[in-house]
Amino acid sequence: MIYQRVTAPSYNGIVISPPKPMPMFTLQSVNGPVSLDSFRGKYVLLYFGYTSCPDICPITLASLTQALSKLDSKKVGRFQVIFVSVDYKRDTPDVSNAFVKRFNSNFIGLSGTEDQINQVTSEYGIYYKLNPPDPKTGFYSVDHTAVVMTLNSVGELILIWPYGTQIDQEASDLAALANQ
Repeated sequence: MIYQRVTAPSYNGIVISPPKPMPMFTLQSVNGPVSLDSFRGKYVLLYFGYTSCPDICPITLASLTQALSKLDSKKVGRFQVIFVSVDYKRDTPDVSNAFVKRFNSNFIGLSGTEDQINQVTSEYGIYYKLNPPDPKTGFYSVDHTAVVMTLNSVGELILIWPYGTQIDQEASDLAALANQ
């Protein structure tokens, strides 16, 4: 008999062990309500941000696009990227959808009311703050936690990528997950 040593994959992100069950939520997409529960069976890459973000949010979504592009199409289908806007004042479902589609046609953009966003961010441990608007332009920025949360096929948090995780590191983690 031949024995083969099997080792657990090594991840570049922060591994959550044991996996943490996360609450389900429903927010608005351009096509109506979307429940996180409807993605059971897939890995969900969940990111909270806002569409007027000048740098971190677009960089994060572009990185996810590039990391996913390194997988074959069958493996890519095991993942769903969901962007949740914390800017309930500006980011309607249409605005959130248009923003994510600039990066990947399969990404889903969600938004909600202030109460809905407060509930989801509280349950997921996401900090955000709408800053006071500039008196001249009316523009305001939004401070927020900048991490990608990976939920497994049953909705448990298993991996977190902090902002700045490299594309090759994300791609390596995605490949390891897709092979499980």
